[in-house]
Amino acid sequence: MKKIHAILLAAGNSRRFDGNKLLYPYRGKPMYRHILERISEAAVSESEGCKMGIRVLVSQYEEILKDGSEEGYLCLKNTKPEQGISRSIRMGIEAVEESESYEPGDGILFSVCDQPKLTLETLKRLMESFTSSEKGICAVAAAGDEAKMGNPVIFSDRYWGELKCLMKDQGGKVVVKKHLEDTVSVPAGDEAELQDIDCRADLKPFVIVRGGGDLATGTAHRLHREGCRVLILETKRPACIRRQVSFCEAVYEGSMEVEGVTAVRMDGSWDLAHQGLEHTEELKKEVEKVWAEGKIPVLVDPAGRSIENLHPDVLVDAILAKKNLGTTKEMAPLTIGLGPGFTAGQDVDVVIETMRGSTLGKIYREGSAIPNTGVPGMVAGYSKERVIHAPGSGTFRPEKAIGDLVTKGDVLGFLMPDHIPVTASMPGLLRGMIREGYPVTKGLKIMDIEPRIEERDLCFQISDKAKKIGDSVYQVIREYEDSKTEGQCSCVN
Repeated sequence: MKKIHAILLAAGNSRRFDGNKLLYPYRGKPMYRHILERISEAAVSESEGCKMGIRVLVSQYEEILKDGSEEGYLCLKNTKPEQGISRSIRMGIEAVEESESYEPGDGILFSVCDQPKLTLETLKRLMESFTSSEKGICAVAAAGDEAKMGNPVIFSDRYWGELKCLMKDQGGKVVVKKHLEDTVSVPAGDEAELQDIDCRADLKPFVIVRGGGDLATGTAHRLHREGCRVLILETKRPACIRRQVSFCEAVYEGSMEVEGVTAVRMDGSWDLAHQGLEHTEELKKEVEKVWAEGKIPVLVDPAGRSIENLHPDVLVDAILAKKNLGTTKEMAPLTIGLGPGFTAGQDVDVVIETMRGSTLGKIYREGSAIPNTGVPGMVAGYSKERVIHAPGSGTFRPEKAIGDLVTKGDVLGFLMPDHIPVTASMPGLLRGMIREGYPVTKGLKIMDIEPRIEERDLCFQISDKAKKIGDSVYQVIREYEDSKTEGQCSCVN
């Protein structure tokens, strides 16, 4: 029976991280602990025909070495980490060769300690593939892309000599590329397992926000400012009123800037979102390109079909439809619903209150938000008068612009072709108005008026309501990320 020894490489200087990333907390524990524990679990859950030998930990950090020793690792201190990862590889191999556990034909599993999402299931499949295969190298690869191989990698002893000859920052990939004919790849359960954390931004969660209206924009804007990787899903023709402060306008205009943050429509993305798994990688690259530019990508995908393939850490349903249009708890590790139509603990994990008043922004960990009353919240003594609904059907033609001062009875626009006038219901500033040319049906909300006429800037700023909701969403996500129990959260039932 082949034995597989394990070598954990934890001696890097984390030059791009601004601090020691291996000691940085990730989901309630230092990053290196995740791999340390996975390897320990693999050692005690050996499958048929698969046996683990000694476990070696190479590091320059006393805290990590002490912890590894308590976990049963043979710990080696690398006093010259500046010589690169090749030194740690060589130290580990020599320790295995000198151990009584080593027998000809054995393999070594090499793992870095900055892949905290690696699962026990993937590790076990890797080990089982090595023991059952005649190949000398076995590497974890991205699901659906065997050519995209990463860590961990198992090398049989016939390659240890080559590994010991590596120089400076050369790693095992150099040897893998020379011997692809003797390499077998094992797909990870999720490509995210292959991600190594190079900088702090890599630790921020991937959040999909369904909806790009004004309240959704308040949430997406806050999360983006906090460093989250945000993707907005929208319809092909958003019916947005507060267009000056809504990222969904990018669907029409190509891009939309709101208070210093820009959202960008991904050209061709609607097709990608509906073409299946074979186009997932292309879609991911498009999303990541927009993130690299410091912007928020907007994907036309009203049904949310891309969610299953993109695997977000968090899903926020901010459609504000007053009912659930298809979001489920299974769509992401953490799901959040804004407003009525969701039940915390059933279809989503958490619900956020969207009704104006003393409970605005309240976090529900069980139960639902206040049911929709159909009556807007009170602002400066006005309530339902603030909202204008279409008096008929037709194509909208404006006569005023957002930010204009209006008086009650002013004609704000017409519904064509019948020239049905749309009039102001109260005096104030025209805060929101549906796009020119939008096909309106009778009763649709098409405008709103701001009664605080001395504060015209409010027409072009994220509302206090949207900011309050965004604060609550970020609080829930922060609690989830800071949870002391891996894979659980105090706000999830």
